[in-house]
Amino acid sequence: KWEDANSYPYWSLTLQAQTAALDGKWHKSKDLSNQAAAMVERGGIKGWVARIASREALTGAAFGDCQTAKQKATQALASVNDASYSESAVALAMCGEVSQAQAHMAKLAPLYPNDTRFNGIWLPVIRAAIELHSGQPAQALQLLEPVRRYEAATDFQPQYLRGLAYLRLGQGAEAAAEFQTIIDRHGLYDILGPALYSLAHLGLARASALSGDAMKARKSYQDFFAMWKDADADLPILIEAKKEYEKLK
Repeated sequence: KWEDANSYPYWSLTLQAQTAALDGKWHKSKDLSNQAAAMVERGGIKGWVARIASREALTGAAFGDCQTAKQKATQALASVNDASYSESAVALAMCGEVSQAQAHMAKLAPLYPNDTRFNGIWLPVIRAAIELHSGQPAQALQLLEPVRRYEAATDFQPQYLRGLAYLRLGQGAEAAAEFQTIIDRHGLYDILGPALYSLAHLGLARASALSGDAMKARKSYQDFFAMWKDADADLPILIEAKKEYEKLK
């Protein structure tokens, strides 16, 4: 197998962790991530400790597990002072830790004045996540608009946040288009990113319900549940989805 031949076993563990997250197996994913983090920490690879923690934080925030998200985001940001781990600030913003997310932006902005990825993608995404948490989806959309030119270099976080913003504005068709983008481009999805592919199906279900297309909504919910057939039953986002689906029956 590829992972057996790979000279970096922590990389294999990280891939397995994210694959588990894609299936909603969050407890297994966290366990694998912790194993990978412990391995690289023993090797003194601080950058990878932060990378693993930041990815876990972002996935936890998307799943509604803010306890894990906050813990891992704080760990990542404390490990290294690097713009590469700005996902952690997004996770903090999504979970309501706005002051911490803002502090991260303020600390890194002067250090990376010419970094296109940081200034063109992550800063707007962090600010949009803050606006979403603050109940300002229209402002979030404005912040995310300039990011479109760079979205080929992202892991679909801008599209996902944009979809959430449209949902909160009651614009089902626009939300559906954003979530469909993630679903259609799954082959280009970064396996190290958060489990947005499966969550995009849930987003599409919610957008279809909002638009009054109950049949399409039911199918998208069913697609999501099929992907998460072995998911952890205590995941907040899964519990919410099941309640929503029952109302459509």
